[in-house]
Amino acid sequence: MDQNKKTIKLSPLAATHERLGASMTEFADWSLPLYYSGILDEHLAVRSYAGLFDVSHMGEIEIRGTHALPFLQKLLTIDLENVTPDRCHYSMMCYEHGGTVDDCFVYCFSRVRYWLVVNAANIAKDTSWLRDHASRYSVTIRDLSGETAKLDVQGPAAVSIASRLSVFPFTLLDRFGVVEVRIAEVPAVVSRSGYTGEDGLEIYFDSSYAAKVWDRFCESDEKLKPAGLGARDSLRVEACYSLYGHELSEHISPVEAGVGWAVHHRKKDDFIGKKLLSKQKEEGTVKHLHAFTMRDRVVPRDGYEIFDRGDRVGWVSSGAFSPGLKKTIGLGFIENRKLAPGDEIEIGVRNQRHAASVTQRPFYEYKGGMT
Repeated sequence: MDQNKKTIKLSPLAATHERLGASMTEFADWSLPLYYSGILDEHLAVRSYAGLFDVSHMGEIEIRGTHALPFLQKLLTIDLENVTPDRCHYSMMCYEHGGTVDDCFVYCFSRVRYWLVVNAANIAKDTSWLRDHASRYSVTIRDLSGETAKLDVQGPAAVSIASRLSVFPFTLLDRFGVVEVRIAEVPAVVSRSGYTGEDGLEIYFDSSYAAKVWDRFCESDEKLKPAGLGARDSLRVEACYSLYGHELSEHISPVEAGVGWAVHHRKKDDFIGKKLLSKQKEEGTVKHLHAFTMRDRVVPRDGYEIFDRGDRVGWVSSGAFSPGLKKTIGLGFIENRKLAPGDEIEIGVRNQRHAASVTQRPFYEYKGGMT
């Protein structure tokens, strides 16, 4: 028996994806749908109407206790005093040197009960990071990931579709609002949020109900499309949302990645990495994240080199074909050089250089939807 062979984790919806004929891929040691009908078709469905994503691989970590607020104030870059109960907010956990432990969404249920929703590849690392810093605080930390399923319904019609499956009208839920409610007759935590650049809901519930909730959504509206990781990635690149391991890492700070707005360096409470991140916000950084558009259809991949007037100046962090723009787009870091939208650069692809131009972020910005 090969002791080094890794175990691939299965979603509670694995049988459903097989029944639907999904093309599967491996991501963060999970077997997940890459696409069902096709990446282009699913991407456009989310932009025009609605798509349904299985994101049960994401991690949920609960922090409870009388010191939950001061503990998370120490660990997170945002000021939780501004996150009231029944709200969620994007945040970071950082190292002292400013690099990113993980980006996450923090859910506030009360001042003594919070969730952190974290990246699948970082669940064990994040849980250990939290526990390693909890000794001075009266908190209980529980990894809920193994028992929790997560579905995202995203797109202009997403909120109205979900409202058919609950007595709660989700149109009343503000952006980043959180509610504990029954949906498809199942107890769930629902937030008006997502990572596609569209309106929509993120829905958490006991994994034993996964097939039931998925089927109820699909039966409720024949125009609702199941969507996989391929469309999720092209949607988030269009919206210029960071992905851990690409735009964020232990070597890349939130300020360098262009999400310095999630670093509340003026909050009164100290937090891990505050000194370095404050300096970066006030004095600037050596590297900056830029968006760019390719002249031709070649797709820039993570790690490809970026050139400016013959000099290597950076690297690509993400790339995708944009169905909305009908162009190939990307994100990448530029070092020691200031570039602006419209500036010409080149991307090194398999020993050839392809023309590109720096573009204003984001490529796509949500303008409103159906109710």
